[in-house]
Amino acid sequence: MRQFVLYARKAVTSPDFALDDLPGSGGRMDLVARCICNALWLSHAVRRDSCIHIVAYGRPNPPVVISFYGETLRGVSPDERNIAAWIKNALAAKRKNPGITVRTISFQQLIEELASRGAFFYILHEKGRDISTLELKADSVFVLGDHLGLPRNEEKFVARCAHERISLGTSSYLASHCITVLHYELDRRCTWSSR
Repeated sequence: MRQFVLYARKAVTSPDFALDDLPGSGGRMDLVARCICNALWLSHAVRRDSCIHIVAYGRPNPPVVISFYGETLRGVSPDERNIAAWIKNALAAKRKNPGITVRTISFQQLIEELASRGAFFYILHEKGRDISTLELKADSVFVLGDHLGLPRNEEKFVARCAHERISLGTSSYLASHCITVLHYELDRRCTWSSR
């Protein structure tokens, strides 16, 4: 399974945000929703082999981990407002979706949990090794920050596990675009290996 971990410093941790103001009252929930969309959707299909964990550190009760699992996700549409509405419902525990979980754990607890299952971590970093020079491991976890980046202490924590720092090139991309590029690289390599 392809897994993504997004450290979202401003993403709110309560359902009290307006769907008409995702960047403001949602603490950049627009960015979060785009990352979820790019992690889980193809054109006309859900990526059943992927999941994304959003580690929200915004007001009022951080941290909260919101996970979307493509394998079991149902009824969610690939647009920012719909995804944000599902996050809002999940935070309020109003409506259950088998593909969405909300847990009150920290970034480091999530990393420890994934590491205990044997995960290999790729930390996205502009000074990492160029992705084109690497043979990516299957069933890996890709760790990235939001528009403010991954805090240095959290990066150091991940680096205590089996990991590699990787770069997508010399340009700085939006977090959601990084996820798309990673899928592209993985999809191409899977196609090549199956020939």
